[in-house]
Amino acid sequence: MKKYFIGFFALIVLTVTLFSQNPGFTRIDPEWVQTWDTSFEAKSHAIVNNPYGVAENLRVIRTSGVWPSNWVGIGICDINNCYGTGETLAVAIYPPGNSEIYIYYSKIPPSSGSAYSTWRVERVSNPSLQSPEVFFGVTTAPISITQISSVIKEFNLSQNYPNPFNPNTKINFSIPNGEHVSLRVYNMLGREVKVLVNEVLTPGEYEADFNAKGLSSGMYYYSLRAGEYVDVKKMVLVK
Repeated sequence: MKKYFIGFFALIVLTVTLFSQNPGFTRIDPEWVQTWDTSFEAKSHAIVNNPYGVAENLRVIRTSGVWPSNWVGIGICDINNCYGTGETLAVAIYPPGNSEIYIYYSKIPPSSGSAYSTWRVERVSNPSLQSPEVFFGVTTAPISITQISSVIKEFNLSQNYPNPFNPNTKINFSIPNGEHVSLRVYNMLGREVKVLVNEVLTPGEYEADFNAKGLSSGMYYYSLRAGEYVDVKKMVLVK
């Protein structure tokens, strides 16, 4: 009788412990997903973990979201449905274990830029049981930028080539971390004449194309800002 009681008590403790666990939520893709596709949609995949041992009703909730004004917005596809960009949550019955879902960023083509959102998973029957918030970012590089390498150890801004140039030249730069990058061209008076990059980029070496059509001959400056890193170089346009 005593053994039966101990076994029954242990089963109750195990059941209570099992059903008091928080659901899991893990991003599969990098924190920032980079795509060169400036058309329609970019995706960031994740895993929802149901730890309860039985099918359970779970809710994925968007807690924040930022996207460019020329994008449609942010949506989610869970194990059953894809929801519109106006929806901020998705509810489904998840089997025990891991299930893959994805966050999507819908754009009006052709467009580039960066967007991000944060999401969490909670148990519908007990919303206090929830995962930590998970960050999902996506950046779409404009056509004028090409990623050359993804293995970089330090920041660098190279001299443009050719230099002098007329009217096209290339500017290479490297960033070892995912950063918001600004690459801009200024005339001798310090007036901005062209924005080549203004978005979050993943680590790597990049090549930006600059077309000076419509600008007069003379000296110009180009400035790279990436996090706390700043560098400026000169170039000469000869027509």
